[in-house]
Amino acid sequence: MTVEQMEAEEEKVISPADLFRKWEQQQWRLSDLRPADDRADWQAMGGYGRGELETMISGFVFGEAAVSATLSPLADAAPSLDAQQYLCTQIADEARHTRFFADYLSQVRGGEESREEVIAEAWSGSADAVSSIFDEGLRLRTGRLREAPDDRRAWYTAVTFYHLMAEGVLAMSVLGSMLSMVRQLRGRLAVLDTGLRNVIRDESRHMAFGMYAAREGVNTGHRQAVLQAILDAVPQVVPALVAPERRLPGTSLPPMRAVIAAQHERRYAGARRTLLRRMELIGLAEATEEAGWLWDRARKEAFSTYESLHGAPHPVDDAAS
Repeated sequence: MTVEQMEAEEEKVISPADLFRKWEQQQWRLSDLRPADDRADWQAMGGYGRGELETMISGFVFGEAAVSATLSPLADAAPSLDAQQYLCTQIADEARHTRFFADYLSQVRGGEESREEVIAEAWSGSADAVSSIFDEGLRLRTGRLREAPDDRRAWYTAVTFYHLMAEGVLAMSVLGSMLSMVRQLRGRLAVLDTGLRNVIRDESRHMAFGMYAAREGVNTGHRQAVLQAILDAVPQVVPALVAPERRLPGTSLPPMRAVIAAQHERRYAGARRTLLRRMELIGLAEATEEAGWLWDRARKEAFSTYESLHGAPHPVDDAAS
């Protein structure tokens, strides 16, 4: 499933029971993929492209490991049996994604690192902004559910932060960028291409559940909890997407700087559109202006942080001036 097809699916209200059936029909096996087959293509890539993909894949090793470790309270406290059983399938998905991305990095680098070593490296190297979402943010919200599993407000707050913001806006934006980069290689990194498509298909089910749950929350007296979860997450998601602490490679060369600026602007603008569209679809259209304003302010602050850390404006900010 492409990112575009996944977005079209969002307009449909799919029940947890139907999502469970989709999960049964859309299985894939790690044993069918051989990441080592991509090693020659990986080693032959230019430094910039390989570095960008490695950074994004490492981010997913961390993110998928974090979500697989924090999802169970959402399943335990789910408001229906169908929702609980669907969320159990998602836990299996997240574990499979962690293993795929960690094994992929290990194998294309040469196969000398264990899966555990790659995961540990990703955890220790994760940016503060990303860690604040996928570690502290998820643990805080799901921890409240562990303490009060009958608190419906806490459940809708957690599922909105989890599915709509951490996964739906941040993770899916990066997955789309990764898939776009791999497509441009025209047949190279075929294993990564297949794996990404499998992960995106899984994530489409996760996003569909998030949309179902958020709509349900808005329509059953928990509108403010859903809205506040979104507004609270925006100032966290944007700096995680921009990652101002990482100086973008290749930006000292003017032609490359323009290409990098355009690439990152598409990612940021696409994520913003995704957020506002999803807010409209779940019944929060009247709050999109406020969310857009928060997004723009957070992006400006992230660009300012980038410039203060690296002594040069962020390429996107520079191109716009």
